[in-house]
Amino acid sequence: MLSTATQQPFDAGLRDRFHRRSLEHQRPLSTVTMAFTVVAFLCFVGARNLVDGPAAPLGYRLTCALLLALLVLAIPRVRSTWSFGLIGVAYSQVLVAGLAMNIVGVTQPLLWTLPAMVVIPICAAPLWLTPTHFVTGSVLFYATAFALLFGQPLTHDVETVVWMWIVAIGVPTSVVFHFGFYRFRRNHFLLESQLAQLAATDPLTGLQNRRAFVKQAERRLDTVTPDTRTSAIFLDIDNFKSLNDRFGHAIGDHALYQVAQVLMEEISADDSVSRIGGEEFALLLGDGLTGALHVAERLRHAIAAIERPDGRLTASFGVAEHRSGESIMVLLDRADEALLRAKHSGRNRVRAERALPREALQLLADDGSDENGAPVRRHRWEEYYLTSYFQPLYSLSHQKQVGFEALLRGEQDDGTLVPPAVLFAPRPSSDEGGLDRASHVVHLANARKSLPDDAWLFLNILPATFIAEGYADQLAKIVRSVGLEPERVILEILESHGGSVDDMSRAAALYREHGFLIAVDDFGAGQSNLDRLLRIRPDLVKLDGELIRATGHGTEQPILPKLVSLLHLAGMLVVVEGVETAEELILAVESNVDFAQGFLLGRPAKEIAPPESVHRRIDEAFDVIAQGRAHQHALFETEVEPYRVALRLAADALLAGVAMEEAFARLARFERCISCFILDDAGRQIGQEVQGPAWTTDGASLQPVANPRDARWDHRPYFRNAVLLPGVAVSSNPYLSLASGRPCIAVTLALQFAAERSVIGVELDWSALGLPWPAAE
Repeated sequence: MLSTATQQPFDAGLRDRFHRRSLEHQRPLSTVTMAFTVVAFLCFVGARNLVDGPAAPLGYRLTCALLLALLVLAIPRVRSTWSFGLIGVAYSQVLVAGLAMNIVGVTQPLLWTLPAMVVIPICAAPLWLTPTHFVTGSVLFYATAFALLFGQPLTHDVETVVWMWIVAIGVPTSVVFHFGFYRFRRNHFLLESQLAQLAATDPLTGLQNRRAFVKQAERRLDTVTPDTRTSAIFLDIDNFKSLNDRFGHAIGDHALYQVAQVLMEEISADDSVSRIGGEEFALLLGDGLTGALHVAERLRHAIAAIERPDGRLTASFGVAEHRSGESIMVLLDRADEALLRAKHSGRNRVRAERALPREALQLLADDGSDENGAPVRRHRWEEYYLTSYFQPLYSLSHQKQVGFEALLRGEQDDGTLVPPAVLFAPRPSSDEGGLDRASHVVHLANARKSLPDDAWLFLNILPATFIAEGYADQLAKIVRSVGLEPERVILEILESHGGSVDDMSRAAALYREHGFLIAVDDFGAGQSNLDRLLRIRPDLVKLDGELIRATGHGTEQPILPKLVSLLHLAGMLVVVEGVETAEELILAVESNVDFAQGFLLGRPAKEIAPPESVHRRIDEAFDVIAQGRAHQHALFETEVEPYRVALRLAADALLAGVAMEEAFARLARFERCISCFILDDAGRQIGQEVQGPAWTTDGASLQPVANPRDARWDHRPYFRNAVLLPGVAVSSNPYLSLASGRPCIAVTLALQFAAERSVIGVELDWSALGLPWPAAE
């Protein structure tokens, strides 16, 4: 097989490669041979000086030797076959001229020149690279030699000897030497080329094998300029093992061959395609990521048209674009990662590379414009684009925008939004934090263009990303690179798995060293709890939207005011999310919430909306609260006043010496009265309580604490407030009764009896719907 291959047609391209290869081989041999000739010529000059008679000047002959030496020194620097042939011709002409000067004045010139006339063409014959060089150089050598050496008349015998040596021996021998050696070099080159081709070719498909592809790709990437775009496509035939197992390897081999034919037909001659191994193929294209994705999609459709015994072939594709300084193996690894995601997401699809964290600054530096000259606000991620939507947050007290939460959105090429279930779906065999880190880059790049200079940027961050080693330093570097300061960025830790509280507490300290503020998102949902807050110590707490609608059991009273008060006591500012109605906004203001966010105040959008209408809406909420607080207070006082009057009458009766049951008889008949009681100076109950209509024993589960006589109550606000205002009937805020488990109100009055101070009071059932509650503190 190899021997027949050497007889293949010798086309022009192959001939050029052969001559260039011959030049590499011949250069050392020619240098040594021609240098030896220079030495021989100098010996010839020395021998001529030993013979008497007139001679050409020695300087001329040594000049010829010097020219010969310079031509020899030029050989290693020759890069083209044409130059190499020109040096050979020039060398032969100088050599003949030197011979002619050396025989001036000798009696038998042919004895000096005839050996050189025969030996020089024969020795030079194998050194000529091409037949053209050989014929041209030999003809010029003989023509010059006869013109210079044979100018004087010769006898018949001398002519016979000269022609016999030159024509019968020298010329035929040099021809045989040249063409024989030329044919040997040619066959050796063809054999070498065929072996190299076999070593670089996959025998089944005819494509490059992995080694040849990598080697060629390395050469190509070494020569790319910064503005040259190159991409790799990695593809894998889906379910190929089942094809071999069910229908045999012959069917599988045929499928591989058909896929190879599709790849060669669909790509240009300047691109590279290879069978990497098994059912995997790789392509290197001179195009960017978008163009490579189109090529991959075209190849996917073409392969899907190939039939297999049980249907049609399909293939999955991963695409990655080359980055400056990146090796071919790193590029293929990124394309392979995209291929794995294509496999795990259902096969027969194309997936693009993911942006890596270390390319964040490079992404930020890309301030491109679209066809209309507008700044680019989205960046490629897999088969769609990532972009930022901003939702405003308002300070309720200042009644103005103070920050914006950056929310990630995915867009198709035509601008259609990608469903969140697709955008945030778990990706097997991939870095789950990759999208999170990429979102930070996108948001920061867009915030630079969109946000007011004095506004906070709220960045959502997964716990796993938050605690990642070195990410605090990296994020600070990215923030500063866009012209922001970390003090303007609030990191919003999402409600998610991925980090212990201890790890997040340590990480929070690192972010604070850079100036970042910390927020905890969705407090009141999932894993969030007070322990998490107290150990992380966030600057802000974002309450889950459901908390604004949460009410106490059986009362329908909002719990938001007390929760906000608790968080303020812990030293944390409060953001309430999910404000969607005017009533919820009023409740947020009344609950002393610091910041609010929700559809009522602004929906997420690419562009920042004017805030004036929202400012008016918040101001109206304050007006409603100011008007309602007085009305609410009046309603509450109206409801409680009859109990105060009755309690003061009971106090007068007790001071007059009337028995407890008789003194409280009128008060105990009030509908909401649970019980009337007397507490001593230490807050312990004196005697039996007088039960009223609202007394009940239904709270069986609270039976161990149902007897109020077993406890001290001087720590309760209703006791302390009464002691502070002796002689004045005071009412408490609603509280949960320990004895009955119901919301209650206590009306109390401090009295000074002869022996000691006491507090008398009545506990009222305040669990009925519609009862007025005091305005929030």
